[in-house]
Amino acid sequence: MRHLIFAFLLLTTTLVPAQTITSRNHREDKLRFTLILSRHGVRPPLTAASVLGLRSSEAWPEWEVPLGYLTPHGAAAIRQMGTYMRLDLARKGLFPATGCPGSGEIYLYADTQQRTIMSTRNTFAALEPGCDQRPVHEVAGAPAVADPVFSPIPSAFPPPSSEANAADRQAALGNDPAAFFSLAANPELKELAHILAPDPAHPAAKSILDDPRPLAAGSGLIENFLLEYTDSKPMAEVGWGRIDEPTLLRLMPLYVKGFDLATRTPLSARSRGSNLTAHILDSLEQAAQAQSAKPVPGAFGLAGARLVYIGGHDSDLSFIGGLFGLHWTVSGITDDTPPDSQIVFELWQNSKSKEYTVRLFYRAQTYDQLRSGQALTLASPPAKVDLAPPGCHAGKPCPFAVFDRAAHALLDPAYIKPDLMSTQIAPANP
Repeated sequence: MRHLIFAFLLLTTTLVPAQTITSRNHREDKLRFTLILSRHGVRPPLTAASVLGLRSSEAWPEWEVPLGYLTPHGAAAIRQMGTYMRLDLARKGLFPATGCPGSGEIYLYADTQQRTIMSTRNTFAALEPGCDQRPVHEVAGAPAVADPVFSPIPSAFPPPSSEANAADRQAALGNDPAAFFSLAANPELKELAHILAPDPAHPAAKSILDDPRPLAAGSGLIENFLLEYTDSKPMAEVGWGRIDEPTLLRLMPLYVKGFDLATRTPLSARSRGSNLTAHILDSLEQAAQAQSAKPVPGAFGLAGARLVYIGGHDSDLSFIGGLFGLHWTVSGITDDTPPDSQIVFELWQNSKSKEYTVRLFYRAQTYDQLRSGQALTLASPPAKVDLAPPGCHAGKPCPFAVFDRAAHALLDPAYIKPDLMSTQIAPANP
């Protein structure tokens, strides 16, 4: 993080003129390094069915795996993404289409939960078929010890002060916080309440409409319906047969609205996302110095790695989205982070000038692709949205030095420690 102090003092970020980054012949650019931050695959809810049942008139479905674990269908669907990733990387020339990359060419790092480790393993079992299982690294002491890369507060840093939290929340909610959560501001909550308890003679024990903040009470339940849908459960079991894809698409913005309040506000994104983002920037810096073969403190993997894959959570994608001001729309839903969604950083080098550029994009399977587990190919790819790297334009190569300075300027050094990744290999059956 050699540019951190200077970059943090940078007061403004100037967009690179279009002619600066479009004048080169990009056929001379070669992909040198890719870093992928991915959410895990489909899992059951994190809350017990008995607790969820207080909000509905009928019992919630049972799942074949414990709460929060990667499901068998989720594993199959995320393997499709692994297969596609190899096709995409081969098309771009980073790896050959077949064969086993060298031990130091790919580095896998995952959070300590079963779903993140097994999602990472399943992705790379498909990306490297027939190869020896590649080690997945995690924080030393896991799973008993929280990984500060993904959970920096309070495992590594104290939480922001109550005054800072209050100011951040007021900035997000305005002078009338109750309106943000109200039924008037979120009329789709009536439809959600009817799905949860359609018969007035059999109401829910704790109706979301009786809650003083209906959005807070109901938004998280919507994601559980998404998980049922994307796990390929029979439609008669998705929302008790009262949820179809159009209904899901109407309700999902409510979930995203509530989730973004917890992850995309400036204070939340800086305090919880700066450290992970700094490690990502360190990894890109290390790759850009590959000829020196010198490790950069805080980087994922060793110098010479060509692909780094970070198995994390939806919150991690949203923190970076909030930090960098990134937005994406897939299936008509803006800023959603469904299972197996990714933010991808690519580092390209011009063969003549030797200069590096960064390309940044969001990639995700659509809801239907997740549900069907269909094959992902170059002809039938997942959804992809080009993103604007800090300091540059979406869809156009961005000079790495410009991106590096602009991105560092958005981080909070009070929430960064480059030496938090004392890693071990995840056990074979977490």
